[in-house]
Amino acid sequence: MKLIAVWLMFALLAIGTTVSMDRLMGMTLHQSLHIALNPFRVMEAPELFILSLFIFLLLLDLLNVWMWKRKNKTS
Repeated sequence: MKLIAVWLMFALLAIGTTVSMDRLMGMTLHQSLHIALNPFRVMEAPELFILSLFIFLLLLDLLNVWMWKRKNKTS
């Protein structure tokens, strides 16, 4: 329960910081909330590529561990 509370407080703090920085740059509250809750809309193509690459590498590592455990289980 404490873990969930800490996670929620951290998420609210991060979103609050993002919204306040956007507000200081002159955006409306609606615009800053839209950007804070959907960050993929403001990412550029190279950033999306790097994110996709990281996700692909994570999935590749998970597949590798799964195959290794499966191989050792049958031996």
